[in-house]
Amino acid sequence: MRQQSTRIGLIGYGQIGQVVHKMIDADADNGMEVVFVHDQMAAAVQNLPTDLCLANLSDFESRQPDLVVEMAHPDVTRQWGQTILEKTNYMFISVTALADRAVETTIEETTRRAGTRAFVPHGGVVGMDALLENRDVWESVDVVMKKPPHNVDCAAAGLDPDDIKEETVLYDGPTRGICPLFPRNVNTHAAIAYAGIGFDRTHSLLLVSPEWNEAIVEIHAQGPGLDLKVARSEGITGVTGASTPVSIYNTVQMIGATGPGIHLR
Repeated sequence: MRQQSTRIGLIGYGQIGQVVHKMIDADADNGMEVVFVHDQMAAAVQNLPTDLCLANLSDFESRQPDLVVEMAHPDVTRQWGQTILEKTNYMFISVTALADRAVETTIEETTRRAGTRAFVPHGGVVGMDALLENRDVWESVDVVMKKPPHNVDCAAAGLDPDDIKEETVLYDGPTRGICPLFPRNVNTHAAIAYAGIGFDRTHSLLLVSPEWNEAIVEIHAQGPGLDLKVARSEGITGVTGASTPVSIYNTVQMIGATGPGIHLR
């Protein structure tokens, strides 16, 4: 018996949002349909059908979404997370929002009260299952990220990438501290911290060098009888790793797909 389609709302229509939208529409059997797209920049959605565009996010409920997916900025979750979760399910890729304890508490309390669900995607994190499954075992989790300086949004940290001429440490400390400084760049750090031992115990290191042309993430988690080491190297466009858009779509599919077939969870 075929289930009803899952109605998806998309917030943010940059590189990731466009790929996710295209992939949802490309598979007629996935049991999902996009019912609105919202971007704060009207020009970003100007080529979409008018009836698909949602100019004012406060009107999201009129489209009756089963899942709203944020792919823009952590400010969306700060400003709209509670409102959305009071009505429907919500997945946010800007996981750095959770470094704010008040935001995390609000999201958790709202889901309990409203009976909705909030989802954190694994994104480009390899080994997320192992981090989550052994979160009570890990004694330490270290995350090292290496990027070219022009692929890091340094605005919140008050830095100019043009001034960086050699390998430079931009941050070295607890993950909670890196999130407000580089909110668009370190969602991987935030997801690792949330899946594992938390924002205060997870250690983050952000390195940049103008000689590099790819993004590298290294994870090292240790606990009694366990030692996890994972490294990933990939191309990067803007602040987004090459694997991120497809990874986000796959998470949306895991949550929302109702089509036939064998599904890996």
